[in-house]
Amino acid sequence: MRSFLGMALAVLTLALAPFGSALAQADTRPDLVIAVDNLWPTMEPVNGISTTGGRVHPSIYDTLLRRRFVGDPAGVEKEPMLATKVEQTAPTVWRVSLREGVTFHDGTTMTAEDVAFTLSSERLWGDRPMAPRGKTFARGFKRVEATGPLTVEIETTAPDPTVPDKLALMIAYVVPKAAYLRMGADQFGLRPIGTGPYRVVSFNSGDAIRLEAFDAYWGGRPPAKSLTFRIVPEFSARLAGLVSGEFDFIVLVPFDQRDVMRRYADVTLLDRQLENYPMFSFDTLPAPDGQPANPLVNADLRKAMVMAIDMDAITDALWGNATFTPSAPFNFPEYGPGYFDAARKGRYTRHDPAQARQLLQRSGYRGQELRWHIVRGFFPNYESAAEIMVEQWKQVGINVQMVVVENFDLAYRRPFHLLNMSMSSEFSGDPMRPLWIDWGPGSNRVAASHKTWVPTPKFLELGQAFEFENDPAKRKALYLQLVEEWETVTPAMYLWRTVVSYAHKKRYEWTSTSSEAMRFDAAHFKVAR
Repeated sequence: MRSFLGMALAVLTLALAPFGSALAQADTRPDLVIAVDNLWPTMEPVNGISTTGGRVHPSIYDTLLRRRFVGDPAGVEKEPMLATKVEQTAPTVWRVSLREGVTFHDGTTMTAEDVAFTLSSERLWGDRPMAPRGKTFARGFKRVEATGPLTVEIETTAPDPTVPDKLALMIAYVVPKAAYLRMGADQFGLRPIGTGPYRVVSFNSGDAIRLEAFDAYWGGRPPAKSLTFRIVPEFSARLAGLVSGEFDFIVLVPFDQRDVMRRYADVTLLDRQLENYPMFSFDTLPAPDGQPANPLVNADLRKAMVMAIDMDAITDALWGNATFTPSAPFNFPEYGPGYFDAARKGRYTRHDPAQARQLLQRSGYRGQELRWHIVRGFFPNYESAAEIMVEQWKQVGINVQMVVVENFDLAYRRPFHLLNMSMSSEFSGDPMRPLWIDWGPGSNRVAASHKTWVPTPKFLELGQAFEFENDPAKRKALYLQLVEEWETVTPAMYLWRTVVSYAHKKRYEWTSTSSEAMRFDAAHFKVAR
């Protein structure tokens, strides 16, 4: 059997000053204020899966494993966190060895029972789980059991090569079993308890969340005294606060403001591509009784719409060389040579207006209005790109109406024909997340109230084989067949790889990640000397 991450990190120790008052006076760590666009209503780390929650979670919680971004922007290698070793002991069994002496923010000691509960059917993957958004990511789990004070076994229904990846995801942010059960998922999300470097002292989802350094942190003394993530919706206000010194960090610098940011001598501007791709999803489902027929049930119309778009030109115009458009669906460079092929092209993603018109004629489309629901300002440059796409569709005879709304609750209200979305790709070196988890059974595309497609029997058959295939060559072959079947349906179009721009005071040194997570532990943040 193979061993994974057999090394352990040494726990940093702190030599305390002889007198408490002297230690307090010597605490020169900064109180950081991070101006953000929004906060998620809950800090339960699974139910709170989102960009606005994901920024905060790694300061409150630790996962069992963590992708190493320091020195490796792609974060392919994993490092131990709350797990010191993860090893496969049988084809369907993994043993997790846990770090000793880890303390939760409420003062209790982390045990294998806490970890087993964190990954349990009761919380994640049973019939009525407490954190149901985790069900998709824990699919295939059959048994999670504490087998000793610091050991846990995970058994899967079939051999699953992605178990280590799952232990670095949000489902593996470890929570204290007793407190979670006592409060319930909803209340826990308002008063979260983790093992991370900072503990929550106040949370108002409409205003701010404040965290203070947890000096009993197993990884050593956190480098900031406190973190406050404060909602400042307008970029102009975020910028003014950064320049004045009210804020230390700001998020979501608009692309057209980057040159302005560079004029400030005491500000560092940081652009980062995230493992995320904005897209639009087609509603491929028949309209309910009593509503006009949905023209997009015809795959030729969907393919025509994709081929009518010059996505490379749009991306270049809006982003320059800061990002790119995928050359084919799910052909993402972060997967490395095992799956990524720079020469591979999609069957329908190439810009070909003449072919688009032929497909359009074959589809039987007669100019019906197609409603595109878009959440205002949620994805940078999305509305600008949409305006160009609407004009390109008009040139081949497709009538699309942008309907810009203020939130996703409004966007999800039917009828709509296209819907703005995005897909993450954070499994390091493997397309499991975007191709199968996000399009297979149980995903929002299939099971939510705003579902947009029903996977074909062939897609389901291929996906189920792909999910548990361990042989690299067979797994890649199944991946290519899955992509081909997805393209046969064309339920969506990926636009570009997400770019996020941060700015912070130059006196700080900070390493960002290719996810939405903003980490302020000692490995990622320090005050420049």
